[in-house]
Parts: sequence; C-alpha cells; structure tokens
Amino acid sequence: MQKIQPSKKKKKKKNIPYLGPNLLYYCYECSLPLISSNNCPICDNQVKLVSLTPPYDVRPGTPYEVAEIIELIKTTFGNNTSIIHKDDILLLNHIGSEDHLDEIILYGKSIGTRRYDITSNNWILKLNAHGLALLNGKDIIKWVMIDDGAIDYIIKGASVLIPGILDADENIKVGDYIVIIDKNHKVVAGGIARINDSERNEMKKGVYAKTYQAADEYVEEHHTKRSWKDIVKWNEKELVRLEKKAISFIHKIKDDLELPVMVSYSGGKDSLVTLSLVMQASPDRDFDVLFVDTGIEFPETVSYVEESSKQLGFDDKLTIERVSSEVFWNAFEKFGPPGRDFRHCCKFAKLAPIQRSIDKLYQGGQCVSFVGQRRYESFKRAVTDIWQNQYVSNQINVSPIQNWNALMIWMYIFWRELPYNQLYDRGYERIGCWVCPSSDMAQFKILEMNHPKLYSRLYTAVEDWRARKNLPKSFWKYGLWRFKQIPKKISSVLSLDLEDFKISSENNELSFLEIEVTDCISYRITAIGSFSNRINLDTVSSALLMIGKVQFNRKLSFIRVSNKRFSIILYHDSSFKIVFKKHDNLTRNFIQNVIENFIHTVFRAIECINCELCVGKCKLKAITINNNIIFVDQTKCTKCKLCSEACPIVTIVHRKVKGTIKQTLTENNLLQISS
Repeated sequence: MQKIQPSKKKKKKKNIPYLGPNLLYYCYECSLPLISSNNCPICDNQVKLVSLTPPYDVRPGTPYEVAEIIELIKTTFGNNTSIIHKDDILLLNHIGSEDHLDEIILYGKSIGTRRYDITSNNWILKLNAHGLALLNGKDIIKWVMIDDGAIDYIIKGASVLIPGILDADENIKVGDYIVIIDKNHKVVAGGIARINDSERNEMKKGVYAKTYQAADEYVEEHHTKRSWKDIVKWNEKELVRLEKKAISFIHKIKDDLELPVMVSYSGGKDSLVTLSLVMQASPDRDFDVLFVDTGIEFPETVSYVEESSKQLGFDDKLTIERVSSEVFWNAFEKFGPPGRDFRHCCKFAKLAPIQRSIDKLYQGGQCVSFVGQRRYESFKRAVTDIWQNQYVSNQINVSPIQNWNALMIWMYIFWRELPYNQLYDRGYERIGCWVCPSSDMAQFKILEMNHPKLYSRLYTAVEDWRARKNLPKSFWKYGLWRFKQIPKKISSVLSLDLEDFKISSENNELSFLEIEVTDCISYRITAIGSFSNRINLDTVSSALLMIGKVQFNRKLSFIRVSNKRFSIILYHDSSFKIVFKKHDNLTRNFIQNVIENFIHTVFRAIECINCELCVGKCKLKAITINNNIIFVDQTKCTKCKLCSEACPIVTIVHRKVKGTIKQTLTENNLLQISS
C-alpha cells in the first residue's frame, strides 16, 4: 500500500508569547539535554535545538510531577502503557492556556501535553504524533480499530466514521482521548470521542471520533539513562560561563551605582540563585538580605528562609520584615479578593514593608536590590534587567539572571548544591504567597491536598464575598475570583454569561459627576458630583490639605478647600462642588487633574489601611498615619501628588476614576477649553 503522508494544513498564527529565545539543545546520540549550542561534550557531534512551543521556560520534572504524569498515562490509556518510567529525565515546558498546560519532553522530543481542565478539576493528557507512536506494542485501553480503507483518510485528518470501525473499547465515553489503530494493532492516530461507544451499534452512520493527530512511524524506546548529576556535569562549562557573566554584571552594577547592596530573598529558586551569585561577587560580605514575611507566606517558606540563612552563612545579614496576616485579610474584607488585574495585596502586604525596611536599613537613602526576576516569566518581566517600582522609590531593582530559563536555574542549584525550598518537591511550581491570584487552579488543588487549613480559609473568605455580592456558585470552582475582568480564554471555555458576574457594589464609588460651562465672569467652569456613601468629614479633613487651604465648618457640616485657581466644597451627604476661577491657563488637562486629585484624595482618606506607601514616598515627611487616618503637615506639603501616585487605593482600587472623569469632560463637550 502506498504510504500517505499526513496533510500539512496551514494553521492560523496565534498570539504566542515570545519572551526569549529557545535555549534547549539535545544530543540524541548521548541522550543529553544541553543549555548551550556547542558540540556535545561527550561525542563532540553537533547538537540540535529541541522543537518547543513558546515561551520556552523549560524546567526539570520533579519526582512528584514524573509520578503524576505516569499515573495520568495509566489512567488515560491503561496500566500497561509505561512509556515513561520513574527514573526517566523528563522536562516540562509551561505554555499558555486557560489555566495550566505543560508540554512534556522525553529524551529530547515532545510527546504531548498535560492540561489542567478547570471544568472537571482534573489533568488531561493529549499525546502528539511522537507520543502516540510510543504506544505501539502496549496493552492500551480506549482504542478504536478501523478498516484498511479508512486509514489513508484518517492520516490526512478525516474524522473516524462509524461505518469504518471494526471494533472499539466499549468503555469509551464522549470527550475521551482515544487511540485509533489498524487491524494489526498499529497506532494510526489520536482522536477525541464524539459519542459513547454504547451508542455505536444503534447508529449506522455518523462521526464516532474527531481525529486530532496522525501518529509517527514506530519509535524505538532505547535510551541511555542519565542522572541529573551526570547532566549537570556535562553542562558545567556553560554553567561556569553563566556564573562568570552574572558575577561580572553584579560588579558593574555595584561600581556604576555606588549604592548599598541588598538581596531580595523570597525563598524561591530564582532568588536563591541570585543570592548565591551576589555572595560570590561580594567576598567582603558588603550586602544585606531582606525577606518580607507577608503574613500569607507558606509556613515552610518562613522556616526555609531562616534555616537556609544558617546553612549558607548569611544569617547575620538577614533582615526579616514581618507583616501581620490581618493586613491582607483587612484589605480582602474591604476591597474583595485580589486579582491578577487587581493585585492590591502586593502593595499593602509586600511593597510597603519593603519600602519601610529599606528606609530603616539605609537611613532614608536608596539601595540597589538584586532580585530573582527572569524574562521567561511574563511580558512585564521581559522588558529590562534594571528597573524601579513606582511604589518603592528607595529601591533600584537589578536582575543578574534576567536571561536564564528555569532549566538553567535548576542546573545551577544542582551544580552548586544549594539547599532549595522543599515545597517544590511537593508539586508547587511557584513559591510565593499561598493566596496569590497568579497561581493557577492546578496549584490550588495542590494547596488543598498539602495545606487543607490554608485552603479552607481562602475558600471561606471567597465564598463569603461571593454570597455578599450575589455571584454565581462557580465563582470559586473555576477560579473566577482571581480576576476583576474575566479573560475571554476562560469565559469562552466555560461558556459564561459575564453579566452574571457583574458586582453590585456597596463600596465607595463616584456615583455622579457633571461639568457645566457658564458665562459667569469669575467662575466659568463648575463640576458637581457625589460619592456613593456618606463621607465622614473628620476622616478626610486633614488629607485635603494636600490640595489646598482647608476650612471645616462643623456647624453646617461641610469642608471648603481653596487655592488661587479653584474652590471645592464637600458636604457630609457625599455631594461636592468644584468651581474653577477664570484665568488664562484654564485647560481641560488642568480641570481633569483637579477633579482627579480631589476624588482620589477623598478615597485615600476614607479607605486608608495604613500601608504607609505614601509616607515612604514623601521625601519631606509631610504625611503621618494614625489609626488609618492621614494627617498632613501643611507647612511641609508642596502638593506634588507623588504620594497619590504611590497609593494602591488610587492606582489599583479606584484606577477607573480617571477614565470616568475624562469621559465626562468629553461628553460635556468642553471644546472651547484648550487641552
């Protein structure tokens, strides 16, 4: 029979993230993964680039993950389908999906993917052409046998039709990934069942399964077994080069910036490698190490930081900034669950403590902070290896491992025999706050198994919020609490009606705003508006000093804020009026900035949770906070608004206010006012 090649259909280009180059090479003669494109150090043959899906952040499969994948293969295709063994070197490439998706690399070749399905809360295995070929000769389940006449069409991508079926596993259910075989039990392709096999005999025609991939020709499974110790040994030359380059970079940064040096230590793998590099670059030990215990760290991470500081000999350099867990839970109660697009938690529980700690360590001065950031983690982190966070002005962040992938990180840890956080061996891919919305649902399932009490507290808090806001019960199940705006890739998979997830807010909001243009000689522009809730004038009076002169009329319950260019009246019932005095420089931008500044200042005052990011931002020390009330020293305040730019209430919680004001100005057609 003439061999039919699988058809090569042109696929539409998807928005695949490119964060850095593919740096995984492989010598197929020696079964050796390499992090350099040089010739194989064993046989001296030229190595090949492994075909991967972006963003190429390959990592070693831990024993936990290898065992999990072996079990997944058995569950999907039967107990006698051991295409992976517990001592095999498995690499995992985390790629984009609605939750968690790993490309599985076995001996230098992708064999398929494992995807965490948020609808069933289970892992799903999908083998590719190479992986399907590995099933040849195995005692598989979920198979469907086709006649010879259907083979050519199946290889080309045609669906499996009922008339072409000779036999099938009677346990096949709709949605199962199945193996399509010929009458000699050779694997032809992989498919997805469209009906239960029990329905097949009742149908004379129709589609039984959708074909998704033709199988490769038979693949021999003979490979040279290697340990990670061997692999690291043969990659040592490249590890030495990476280390020297990073240490040289650290020296240059220290010489150029001439600032005190600090290492931001999180207890994760990347910060561990960064710490090791800085220690080698600083034999005189002229650095500090900062760990922020946010109050929502894993208990194991807090213990690990303390223990590793003794093992590695930097305990005398370690500062632990401890934050009460109530900081996070109070913010949760006030603003709701943190989201990937609404990460108030980082600002209150992490960045503010970092700023305070640096201020104490360096007496109000700046420092250069070496951090474990890598470009392969996200678009945001792929931009630069030197940056400054707007919330922490006294810290210049630098990453000496910016261009390393996860495989390099782990090889370096193995090579230098660094003590790493054992949570990685329990299935966690990322080590950070256990409530982090950046975690996928696969990780929260691990949290439920390993830390049931922590899981229960988060679940209860989210459920209470859901009930108060009258949201659907799927709010927790599908991880929808992790977003303010649910991404399309999730809503489409779940077929959600997003109207069901609109929150009827009881929080403080700008409920009304209108702009008026008059013919008045003195006051040409007037803005009137109101907040959604009554305003405690005692709470906001001092904060409004950041805008202008404040007069508090307690008898009539209003506050007047004024300067040479405008006047504001705020009433206790939440209404306000802003009048702009006529002058030559009255522009739309000025009007918008005044309205924004006033509204944001009110929100900051009534919602302050004492994170003190604004205090650290103010170089003139004009701000103090006591019992969540902002006090301003009018003799020091220059009304620069830098404190507002550092406040999470402004930048995260009420970030949409700016757009509302701009839209109102547009709708009121202030065309006669220049921009």
